[in-house]
Amino acid sequence: MTDDIESMYVGIEYLGVGLDSFNPLSQQKRLKFKDLAGLSFIVVQDIGPWRQVVEDNIPDASFLYQENLSAMSKISEYSNFPFFFSNLSQEAPTTINRFGKGNRNALQIDDPQNKMVFYGTYLKRERPVVQPILKEIVKDWPK
Repeated sequence: MTDDIESMYVGIEYLGVGLDSFNPLSQQKRLKFKDLAGLSFIVVQDIGPWRQVVEDNIPDASFLYQENLSAMSKISEYSNFPFFFSNLSQEAPTTINRFGKGNRNALQIDDPQNKMVFYGTYLKRERPVVQPILKEIVKDWPK
């Protein structure tokens, strides 16, 4: 914060992983990133800062990056490649469709590195306009 700028906490984003139900790991409720070592993942190209997190924390993994979200959804729907989703995307139709055939389990990744904290930052003079919007975002932020 400065004399002119302030921030407001909005929420936390975290990743989950969709695993083929025949993968022995899929029977667990929670995993660490290191438990996913050696797997090949299908990943949307524009995953933002999560790219570095997964690459740094999943040893010996392969990441098959896809630029086209529709193509990625189809590949993940008809293959057994694991994929990531977040609490922000878990209710999106594309994520729901990937679990649609019932052959995947959604698992939480319970790992200290699995967390991105979001703040809304704005000019203090804009507080009356920005804070109500941020409060609505906080209210609807997925847990």
